[in-house]
Amino acid sequence: MNGHPRKRGSQWEVVLEHGEQAGLRCPACVQIQHVRRKRKDGSYVEYQRERGTVYWPDESPPESCPTCGGRLVPTIARRQELLRGRYPTKKLADRALHDELRDREQGDYVKPSELTVGDYLRDRWLPTLDALELRPNTKLAYRLHVEKRIIPKIGGVTLQSLTYSDVVHMHARLASEEGPRGHILSPATRRGVLAVLHKALAEAVRAGLLRTNPAEGVRYPKVERRRRLDTWDTEELDTFLRASRSDRLLPLWILLAKTGMRRGEALGLWWSDIDLDTGSVYLQRSRHQVGYEVVEGPLKGGDGRRVHIGAGTVAALRSWKARQASERLQRGPAWTDTGHVFTRADGRPWHPNKVTESFGEAVKAAGVKRIRVHDLRHTHATLWLKAGGHPKVLQERLGHKSIKITMDTYSHALPTMQEGIADVLDATVYTEAR
Repeated sequence: MNGHPRKRGSQWEVVLEHGEQAGLRCPACVQIQHVRRKRKDGSYVEYQRERGTVYWPDESPPESCPTCGGRLVPTIARRQELLRGRYPTKKLADRALHDELRDREQGDYVKPSELTVGDYLRDRWLPTLDALELRPNTKLAYRLHVEKRIIPKIGGVTLQSLTYSDVVHMHARLASEEGPRGHILSPATRRGVLAVLHKALAEAVRAGLLRTNPAEGVRYPKVERRRRLDTWDTEELDTFLRASRSDRLLPLWILLAKTGMRRGEALGLWWSDIDLDTGSVYLQRSRHQVGYEVVEGPLKGGDGRRVHIGAGTVAALRSWKARQASERLQRGPAWTDTGHVFTRADGRPWHPNKVTESFGEAVKAAGVKRIRVHDLRHTHATLWLKAGGHPKVLQERLGHKSIKITMDTYSHALPTMQEGIADVLDATVYTEAR
């Protein structure tokens, strides 16, 4: 392979010569061009040449002529390739030609394509997510980042012309422009957008669509990991539970507050997961939302765990089980038997969003500090540590992968523990007062 620069107007462009190759051409659309060219000695040479589109086998040729619908026939033609880019001087065009030939010889060549970032993400990358073992919510988050945040900003840019600066500029716009709801995306969300884009472009590199990843090296926004946790003390929790004694979901509130389960873990419980005689609950699935659709699947992290419940929680669940059995008899054939622990009056399991709404209403009715339903998990962890519970046991109850996550999340409760232990040591070990 070789090539040459040629001048068009005031700019230079690069043409690669692939030599004579087999292709397909429509005979009906071929035009005969008469050429008269001047030689260096001043004489002229005249000749004829055929003009018409040649379709090459490696470029997915059409079955028939797109212009007239005629049949394409084999032909041998000179194949040229015009590289992208124009240059103000012949020297720059020569350098581009040299670099291109070197890359192709070394195997770094990426075939030119008009594929846009939007088309690549929507038509090629997103469909591959279905083959990956990702949680439904993770797939949904990827799709939202692509459709709502990436494509509107850089979707029209040609994939191969996307640059590092384009990605940085996209992030700057996300960090400064208000979204449809009138607020700017948080650093955590923007970090997620950049991570998804980087992952998608890395796949494009592996697929041979890009030479390098334009998102490589882009600085991610800093995320404040340690936000203040909203929790209740024992008095506030007791006030809430007492005020909710007539609430159908009281057993759920008790279980969440006294075990630290996640909302989805509790709603995914079946009676077969609970042994009321031994006070043991085995968590193995989660009931959560994907958009507004509800799905049940493995726990976060994939591993099940066993959680012990106290006598008070066992009593609340026994009472609830008896009430549920009574409702089942009353409903008869209209009862929907799913085996779930927490159900509506007709036996259907709760929608997670409805549980969140009901919790908000119960908090308001109780007149206590407003917290989220997930904050019952934080409340349990905080009260556990303040009561002197072992952090390692708490890690197992909460299902954290490592003790570090537990200690980093609930470090606010550690000073109280430190003071209590210091007082115990001071009272039991040698002091000057003795």
